[in-house]
Amino acid sequence: MASVTIVDDCFAPRKFKIVNYEGPDPLKFYNKTGTLLKKIFEISTSKTGEPRFMWDWTGDPIQLFSHRVARKDFSRFTNMWFAIRVVAFKYKTKNEGNFKMEVEAMLEHKFDKTNWLVKALFWIYWYSFYQKSRQMHLALCQDYADRFIAKIKEMYEMKSTKDE
Repeated sequence: MASVTIVDDCFAPRKFKIVNYEGPDPLKFYNKTGTLLKKIFEISTSKTGEPRFMWDWTGDPIQLFSHRVARKDFSRFTNMWFAIRVVAFKYKTKNEGNFKMEVEAMLEHKFDKTNWLVKALFWIYWYSFYQKSRQMHLALCQDYADRFIAKIKEMYEMKSTKDE
């Protein structure tokens, strides 16, 4: 049995969007990120995770590295993966600092356990039906990511972000 997997970057041609912040309470977002992910993406806690977390509160500034992920199932064949990587610094004496947040969103189209007939007819299926659905999923993916970034910007009263 063969499978077909196609991965699309939602911000193509860029890989991710960057949010830079410098000012008071730079770690405020951290406690709210999980709640924001669940609320904006309309997913349960089991669809979110934090595979990497490093925290150093011994020095000044306090340092934080966090990598959070979320998965939203669009269909039987399509999942959206959303990753947030953050490096943050907070000075203990002033409660000020900065963070750099990289937001990455991608769609994974996976057709598992296809037999030779399905594999042979895959491109006919792709062009006649799934291509339109894929474009709709890409637009939804961008919308979800943009809403998340807008909430972070609103939380810190920021005006712009940098795309890379």
